[in-house]
Amino acid sequence: MSQDSPRILIVADDLTGGNACGALFAEAGLRTITVTGTSQSAKVNLDDLLDDYDAVVLNADSRHLPPEKAAELTESLIGITSDIDLVACRIDTTLRGNVGPTAEAALRARRNLTSSTGPGRVMGLCIPAFPASGRVTVGGRQLLNGRLLEDTELRNDVRSPMRTSVVADIVQENTDLQCHTVELSTVLAGHDAIRSDVIAAVAAGADVIVADALNNEHIDLVARAVVDIGREETIDWVCIDPGPGSLALARVLLPPRKTGAIFGVSGSATEITRTQLAKLNEDPTITVVRAALDADDLPDVRATLERVRTAASARAGESQADAVRAVIVATVVDAADLLELTDEQSESIPRRLAQITAEVMASIAVTGLYTTGGDVTAAVLAELGALGMEIDREIVPLAVGGRIVGGTASGLPIVTKGGLIGDAGTGVLCLDHLIQAAGKKSA
Repeated sequence: MSQDSPRILIVADDLTGGNACGALFAEAGLRTITVTGTSQSAKVNLDDLLDDYDAVVLNADSRHLPPEKAAELTESLIGITSDIDLVACRIDTTLRGNVGPTAEAALRARRNLTSSTGPGRVMGLCIPAFPASGRVTVGGRQLLNGRLLEDTELRNDVRSPMRTSVVADIVQENTDLQCHTVELSTVLAGHDAIRSDVIAAVAAGADVIVADALNNEHIDLVARAVVDIGREETIDWVCIDPGPGSLALARVLLPPRKTGAIFGVSGSATEITRTQLAKLNEDPTITVVRAALDADDLPDVRATLERVRTAASARAGESQADAVRAVIVATVVDAADLLELTDEQSESIPRRLAQITAEVMASIAVTGLYTTGGDVTAAVLAELGALGMEIDREIVPLAVGGRIVGGTASGLPIVTKGGLIGDAGTGVLCLDHLIQAAGKKSA
């Protein structure tokens, strides 16, 4: 399992459903991307996407393919890479299409990928409920706004007419899968009852656990119970659901994205920048560090890096609320730091600050970048090998937020601001934007 951030692969049966599933993960704070096609280029780049995103949704567009073709495509997409923490087979909320064949293919692909990593078992977890959309599961049957699927207009669906709402029957159609249903009475009885029921099903040879649920609390309860069992029995769970079940399992099973801090770099000596730095330094979770200088009065890369490391780890053992949110390196913190510099020194400072930035980002977890001064910003982006910035919004006039494009920090949130821009509170606004963009809550 990845230690820095989760690597979740979701293979969806159609684009709109995949986007809806991806939206659930994004709203939960996981960085998510949907890939609209299954071209060779998408396959080649999957490892890179999993490096950059917590969850990658591949649209297989397999809902109305012949069952064997849908299974083949699903298996091939999951088999692209073995470096995946959680596999999810995203199915329709009303169970139309190739639910069973794609689920069976997902399990087969996952077994092939994990067969060389040691003993263990791969099983499917099917929680088809999507309560927010009026889809719930009771007695092993899927209901749409309180009605059985076969009693709705879906019975006349041209491409996938629904003749049953029994989830296990739908999963088992055109497959060799064995299903066991955890009924609502067991879910309502709580964690221990779910655990006992699932352990018995595992021992009896079930391939897929289907679970009733009326609300998200039921979904979360089932997810926690099966994860506990999976740890004891060494079970690798593959999700088979529209999205809420996969998200619940991901929350319980996987580590959160590696925490870190915003890193800021300021090469501006203006009074307004000094005022902004002083305002930021009033926040106990933000530390402004003056760059260490070498014998030539230029920023010393190694010495400054040690100052940043010390500042970033100062409260590492305390609660998240007390942790350092940002460390900012500045060449000038107050008027006493002003120096008379030669043209050569002035030209060298941005390059040194860029080198410090690269060293910091290689040394500690950085969740966002804040740069003050045009020359400094250009030097930092060049040092990181960036192509440029994807612009998100203007925070105040001439202070812009976005993400780095290309290079070693591609996708990282960034805010750039001129040295003469804003008022005393502008720095606070910039960091608040970065914290939100990095998936953190602003204090």
